[in-house]
Amino acid sequence: MLFQMLTAVVVLMLTMAGWLGVQQLYRNFEKNNPECGPFREDGGNTACKCCANRHLCQVNRA
Repeated sequence: MLFQMLTAVVVLMLTMAGWLGVQQLYRNFEKNNPECGPFREDGGNTACKCCANRHLCQVNRA
């Protein structure tokens, strides 16, 4: 029982650490490739389809 619980905790921690690693890779890719647009954090609005900055999208649509 204790082994299963510790295994679950370790798997969850490794999953979270892996996700942080993926986010860091994405930030580094964006920094090295600025032509791809701004970095969008998780939970960002994707309704603009073109950028992460709503104000910029509103200006471009007008």
